[in-house]
Amino acid sequence: MSGYDAIVKRYQDRTRKSRELHDEAKRLLPRGVSSNFRVVDPNPIFIESAVGTTITDADGNRYVDFAMAFGANLVGHAHPKVVQAIEAQARKGTLHAMPHRLEMSVARELRDRFGHEQWRFSNSGTEATMHSIRLARGYTGRFKVIKFEGGYHGAHDTVLVSSKPPLRLTGHRSRPRPVPGSEGIPPESYAHTLVATFNDLESVRGRFEENLNQVACLIVEPIMLNMGVTEPEPGFLAGLRALCDEHGALLIFDEVKTGVKIARGGATEHYKVRPDIVCLAKAIGGGMPLAAFGASAEIMEELNSLRVIHVGTYASNPVTLAAAEVTLKEVLTDDAYARIFALNRKLVDGYSALIREHMLPCYANGVGPMGTINFKKDVMRNYRDWVVLDRAASHAWYLAMLNEGVIPQPPGPDEQWTVTVQHTEADIETHLKAFARVAPLLKSI
Repeated sequence: MSGYDAIVKRYQDRTRKSRELHDEAKRLLPRGVSSNFRVVDPNPIFIESAVGTTITDADGNRYVDFAMAFGANLVGHAHPKVVQAIEAQARKGTLHAMPHRLEMSVARELRDRFGHEQWRFSNSGTEATMHSIRLARGYTGRFKVIKFEGGYHGAHDTVLVSSKPPLRLTGHRSRPRPVPGSEGIPPESYAHTLVATFNDLESVRGRFEENLNQVACLIVEPIMLNMGVTEPEPGFLAGLRALCDEHGALLIFDEVKTGVKIARGGATEHYKVRPDIVCLAKAIGGGMPLAAFGASAEIMEELNSLRVIHVGTYASNPVTLAAAEVTLKEVLTDDAYARIFALNRKLVDGYSALIREHMLPCYANGVGPMGTINFKKDVMRNYRDWVVLDRAASHAWYLAMLNEGVIPQPPGPDEQWTVTVQHTEADIETHLKAFARVAPLLKSI
């Protein structure tokens, strides 16, 4: 039996009840899940409870969780202050689709953190980026959008393009072809979508120059978090700012994953580059479904005047905003950031030391509370660097770590772990001790 097969067999033996539940779920839900990103071979684990940093599955296995709902739970699971705020608001009403004071309270906090004057709320990162692109198109009177190969900005047609394209379809590195990420997307839906290469300003300049006075906006994850943790090179984000200014386009930061995580004001603060529109989701909700987008009053005048439409019955749900208010004002404090950043540095450094000790062909890196192990020797700069990493080794690491009682990150080499306000030094030690046991197994994969 190969090393990989032994890992899989142990995993299957530990998750028999989850496998039975998954078989049942497949009769009711496509692939047995409610989001394709939750699919795990040979089967996902089914969750019974998640409290603090501990997840318990249907088989009774307990895990120290570093996936944290794809990084949305920067506060950890069921944080007591968040739960208290949710309970208090629920007693006063769960939905009324009318204005309330929490909208202003949370908007002020986001304004203070990110600097944008006005905000609108929605329910998911997909909604935030979709409405932001429509807003940019309305404001500029243009329709073309530049995005980056390997970047994921949600599941709407305009940007579900070249997120994970097969290399045979991508064309030249400096001038990537747009490749739809799903069947069911008409060519007309992405006819105005242009694709550039991350960390390559000349690629971006080429997109602008080939489409003079036609580009409404450029949307970018400041850190490419659909490719592990692929960081911008020094000057890259400032270069994007300058190119957008030169060509009269709006710069949109998709901070769904970085927002209020890598700094109080996210990547906007961390890299000291101000986008025209910022999109937030995940961590701002304290574990509840919340998204927001912010811009200047001048840009938001498109919504104020009704020239551009943004609507939603569940936008600014009071229970969700109650969770967001306590998350932003009472949980994600300066002291909390300092503590979790230090814990994450210990985790990244611990991984790096074990990788060197076992001479594994990979590296670990991280920013703020996030990190990952990249199964590739050379540091990745863009999608074409990332796409050739060792997926088999990555999956073996994920399953083997679950066998040791640690969920190291969400499944897939494109993801990253999150250290939360509820993680402890002991949790970091547990994680690293588990990897110390797993590392020798990876040499045989």
